[in-house]
Amino acid sequence: MFAVKNCSEQESVTGTSSMSLNLNKSRKVALPWIGKGYIKLLARSLVNLGIDVHLPPPTTDKTIRLGVRNTAEMACFPLKPTLGNFIEALDNGADTLLMYDSQGLCRLRHYGKIHEFTLKSLGYEFEMFNVNFSNVLPICRKLGGASYAKIIRELIRYYNRLKKMDEAKEKWSTSKPNIGIIGEIFTCCDERINYGIESKISKLGAKPVNTVTLSSFIKNSFLKKIHFPSPRRRYKKKVEVYFNGGLGGHAKENISHLLELVDKKIDGVLHLLPMSCMPETTIEPFVTAICRDNDTPLLRIPIDENTAEANLETRLETFIELIKMRVKQ
Repeated sequence: MFAVKNCSEQESVTGTSSMSLNLNKSRKVALPWIGKGYIKLLARSLVNLGIDVHLPPPTTDKTIRLGVRNTAEMACFPLKPTLGNFIEALDNGADTLLMYDSQGLCRLRHYGKIHEFTLKSLGYEFEMFNVNFSNVLPICRKLGGASYAKIIRELIRYYNRLKKMDEAKEKWSTSKPNIGIIGEIFTCCDERINYGIESKISKLGAKPVNTVTLSSFIKNSFLKKIHFPSPRRRYKKKVEVYFNGGLGGHAKENISHLLELVDKKIDGVLHLLPMSCMPETTIEPFVTAICRDNDTPLLRIPIDENTAEANLETRLETFIELIKMRVKQ
């Protein structure tokens, strides 16, 4: 069992963590947020493996300021809040950090190293683990002591629970306009970073269809060496005409998802991306052309630390109202 405690900016940055799981006293393990539901589900699985997880406080404006203050100005935005997460976790007593490594071409694979260098330059003492498909089993064994068989069983359970959670995100509505979401995973999945955009879409009377989910990210990166039969394979083949080799990030997956969405007559498409994200800005012309050629409304929202929620809400409300008028006509 674990207890969740919300930490405000006024609270000390030292002391107990926002989520304390006192099982393995030797290490206090932290990982950054990428959606509350996703990370809490992962934390439960890690606890089941005997790992003492100390999640950082939920991401706030303070968290983002900490990251912004200690990174390059033009760094890809997800680097900043995740660095802020780690700073708050270390201030709350964590001594071991986990960072996901897709092993792809995106800058994401370097985040762990950049985090480690920056945090040690700030004077923190800790051990960093960059987790990927090839090392996840020995890392879990080292941190929690569980057998490889138990780790595999628990990770399979976690992945199945994750897929079940994501099914609702990808489900279409038969009574409301459907708004497809494509883009970079962090901005699409973390409700603090995108200001709860899925909830906002729902409140405006439409159904968000989020094609960028953590289960698909795991399948496409951590499990890329395993063959998964998929009815979406034909869309993945169509994508190759747009590229001259590998690009990184979720660029190819997003074009594939977009082609599927327009084939199924999605009512509108929302493209979420961090400001300066190379893969997402590279595919912008293709996304725009595909939507134009299929007469599909498109709203693109770049996100960084300067994004104003009021501006995002105004643009989103106008976009959805226009789609509702279009559907009625």
